[in-house]
Amino acid sequence: MIEEFLRIVDESKADGFLFENVQSILHPRNKGTFSSFLAEAAKIGFHTTVIEANALSYGVAQKRQRVVVLGFRKKVIKAPVPSHADSSHKVNGDLKPPVTAKSAIRGFQAKKFFEPEEVVKGRWAEHLREITPGMNYKALTAWAGHPTPAFIAETRFWNFLLKLHPDAPSWTIAANPGPWIGPFHWDNRRLRSVELAALQGFPENYHFLGERRSRVRQIGNAMPPPLARAMIQPLLKAAA
Repeated sequence: MIEEFLRIVDESKADGFLFENVQSILHPRNKGTFSSFLAEAAKIGFHTTVIEANALSYGVAQKRQRVVVLGFRKKVIKAPVPSHADSSHKVNGDLKPPVTAKSAIRGFQAKKFFEPEEVVKGRWAEHLREITPGMNYKALTAWAGHPTPAFIAETRFWNFLLKLHPDAPSWTIAANPGPWIGPFHWDNRRLRSVELAALQGFPENYHFLGERRSRVRQIGNAMPPPLARAMIQPLLKAAA
């Protein structure tokens, strides 16, 4: 797919491109493929800038690490400057505070947004209710000082029974989460489609088609719009 991407860019005679992928593309096992991508981009006339971006730094209410490559034929493009801090402890005069989950989804509590799939039932439902906001299954372990541990710490995936904290950003929204994979709402339910979209930075009037599973997949696979806007602006400015 990477090779096809560059083929289309070259055949369309584009002045620039934006390439986005998951953080693991920089892992040693993928280093050869990624280096070949950059080399091929240079071969067909592009200067490239590699950016390790956190969507949180560009106004998205979600910690989402991504790798972005900006390619331009005429010159090297500088990475955009973050607009938000990636931690509430790093806020200064130049950066806004990170966007919290509560502020992103506060408009979707009405009954008209209810989805039957949001109701949590089954094996771990009672355990989820016991977990405090901002924690995962480890809240119910001896590690956390629980008097009657239900789990052993470090024996489950980190996002098992993971619950949002209203005053903190969300963790990464997955495209294909399992039934007990978070983040869950702090009200002990699954997040609604509109809430997932809001945590990705989609505008309220943006509509996803299909059943819930399809909508969640579309949202989880998407590049957050505020991040995409921030990344594309330097290219548009250079091409103007």
